[in-house]
Amino acid sequence: MNRSTQYIVAAFLLLATISSCKKDDPNAGLEPPRLFKPQGISVKTTATTATVTWSAPILATGLPLSYTAEFSQDSTFETSEFSIITDTLSITVSDEKIKLRQKYYVRIKAENYDNQPESKWERSSAFSINGEQWFFPLRDVELNENSVTLRWTPNNTLTTLAIALNKGKIDLYQLTPAELSSGVKLIPGLIADTTYIAEIFAGTKSKGFLFFKTLAPTVYTTVLNAGDDLGAAITAAANNAVIGLKPGTYTGSSNFAMMQKTVTIKSLSNNPADTKVAFKEFTLRGNGAGINLQGIELDGTPGAAAYFINLTGAAADGEKCAYTQVSISNCIVHGLATSFFRADRGAAAGDYTMNQIIIKNALVYDIGVSNYSCFHLNELAFNTMQVTKSTFYNIGRQLLSISTVLPSVPSVTFDNCTFNNFGSTNLNAIMNAGSNPVKLNLTNSIIANIPRPGGTVLTAAINATAAGTGIVFSNNNTFNLTNGAATPAVLTWPTTNITQVNNQLINLGWTASTIDFTLPVNSVLRTVSSAGGAIGDPRWAY
Repeated sequence: MNRSTQYIVAAFLLLATISSCKKDDPNAGLEPPRLFKPQGISVKTTATTATVTWSAPILATGLPLSYTAEFSQDSTFETSEFSIITDTLSITVSDEKIKLRQKYYVRIKAENYDNQPESKWERSSAFSINGEQWFFPLRDVELNENSVTLRWTPNNTLTTLAIALNKGKIDLYQLTPAELSSGVKLIPGLIADTTYIAEIFAGTKSKGFLFFKTLAPTVYTTVLNAGDDLGAAITAAANNAVIGLKPGTYTGSSNFAMMQKTVTIKSLSNNPADTKVAFKEFTLRGNGAGINLQGIELDGTPGAAAYFINLTGAAADGEKCAYTQVSISNCIVHGLATSFFRADRGAAAGDYTMNQIIIKNALVYDIGVSNYSCFHLNELAFNTMQVTKSTFYNIGRQLLSISTVLPSVPSVTFDNCTFNNFGSTNLNAIMNAGSNPVKLNLTNSIIANIPRPGGTVLTAAINATAAGTGIVFSNNNTFNLTNGAATPAVLTWPTTNITQVNNQLINLGWTASTIDFTLPVNSVLRTVSSAGGAIGDPRWAY
C-alpha cells in the first residue's frame, strides 16, 4: 500500500468513527455550554417593575438548574449594575433596583450543573421603566411663554416638585399644604421657547414626570389697553398683523371686518377670564381674509350678535373668494342668535374656499335655534376642519351642515369634545353631508341630550352616504339621544362606510340645563380614550 492510499484509508476510518459517534450520541460534537444556554428572553414592564422571563435550555428539561441574571445600562456589559441568582425562569425587579427612564439590558446564563460548565450568555433587547405618573396631562391653555400650571393627583405624601431646563439647572419647590390639597402649582419665570422637565416626588420616590416646551414669544404689531377701539385697530391692521389685548373689556358697535387680510387678535395673558370682547360679528371679506383668536372671552350678547364668524365677498356676497383660515384657540364664545360660523353666501357651492378651520380648547354655548346650524358651511370648499378639546352646549338646531354639493372631499375631526343639548327642526343632529363624500372622525367625545327641549330631529344622527365617505365613530360615550317624537326613537348611526369601536352608553345624569360636565372621580370614562385617558373635553377631567 503506497503512502497516498494509506492517507485515504485513514480518512475513511475517521469519517466512519465520527458517523458512529453521531448515531450513538446525538449530542456529540456540541460544545457543552450550548446544551444549557437559556432561550428566548423577554421583558415586560409596568410603571415601576420589569419582569424578565426566559425558556429553559432545550436539553435541560427537568434538571434543577440555576441561573444568573445580570443587568447593565451598557449593551456590551463592560460594566454591570447588579446581578440576581435564581432557580426559576422569571424574575421581577422594581424601581428600587433600576433607575427610571434609563435604558437597560439583561443577560441570562445557566450556572454549571453536574459535569456541564456554565452556559453562554443570552442577552435581551433594551428596556426601561418610566415610573408612576401622578401628573395630569398639561392643559394647552396653561402652558404659556413664561409660565406653566402643573396639575397632579392630590396626595399628602408628596413633598417636592423639581423643574429643570433640559440637561440644565434644577429648581426645587417644597409643596405647601394648599398645593398638596389642590394638586395645582403655577410655575412662573420660565424662558420662552424652551424645553423643561418637571418631576414630582414623595420623599426620594418619583411620582410623576413631564417634558414640556414653553411657547415661542409673540411679536405684536399693536398692543391695546382696555377701552381702546378694537374695530379701528382691525381696520388699520396690515395683513398678518398681530393685535395684543391687555386684560380688560373691549367693545364694538359694528362688525369687526377682516377686509382681504388675515389678522390675529390675542390676549397678552392668554386667559379668557380677564380679557373680554363684546362683539356684533367677525366678518371675513374677500380673498385672503382670515382670523386667529386666542385667549379671549367673546360675548355676542351686548351687540345682539347673529353670527360669530360670517364669510362674505369684498363688495358683494356672490363673489368667488379664497379665504385663508379660521383659528379659535383657548376662547369662550357665547351669546349668538343664529350661528357660530356661517359660510353659505357664495353664488354657487365651492365659490368660497378655505384651507383649514381649527377650533381647540374652546367653550361655546348659548346659540339660538333658527334656520342655521352651529357650523353652517354649505358653500365653503374647505380642506380640513379640526375641533379638539372643546365644549359645545345649547348650540342650536344642528352641529354641522355641508349639504350643498362641493368640489372637494373635506376632512372633519371632532376629538376629545363634550356636546350637550342641541338639535331641532327635523334635521340630522350631528351632520348633514348631503351628497358630498366626507371623511369624518368623531372620537374620544361625549354627546348627550339630543334634541333640545321641545325639538325634534331625524332619527339618523348623520347623513353621509356618498361614495368615498369614511366615518370613524370610536371611543365615545352617548346618552339621551332620541328623535324627540311623542314616542321617542333612539338615534341611529350610519351602517356603511363607518368604523365603530369602544363606544359607551353611560348616563352621566346631565340634563338640558347642565353647564358643569365634570366627570365623576371614579368614572370609567376617565380611562377609555384611544390613549387610555379621559374622553370628552379634558377641562372636565381635572
